[in-house]
Amino acid sequence: MQVWSNGLVKKPERGVDIETWWRSSLQLLPKDQRRHIAALLMYTAWNIWKERNRRVFEKKTMTAPLVFNCILEEMGLRQAALRALSAT
Repeated sequence: MQVWSNGLVKKPERGVDIETWWRSSLQLLPKDQRRHIAALLMYTAWNIWKERNRRVFEKKTMTAPLVFNCILEEMGLRQAALRALSAT
C-alpha cells in the first residue's frame, strides 16, 4: 500500500491482521483527520484491487504513480459529491 499511495499509507507490520492495522492507523489521529485518512485507506485498497484485476484479467498494467493519480481523482470526486450534498 505504501508504494501505491505514494507513501501516504504505511504498510502493516508483519503478522498484524487488517483490522488491527486499520484501527491503529486511525486511532492516534485527531478526530477531524480520521475520515480523510479512512477514505485514503479505502480508496488505496480499492485501487490496488482494481489494478490487480486489470493485470490478471486484462493483461494491462499501470504504474504506481498512475494508480496514485486514480486514487486522488476518486477522492476528489467523493469530496465534490459531498460538497454538493451539503449545499442542498
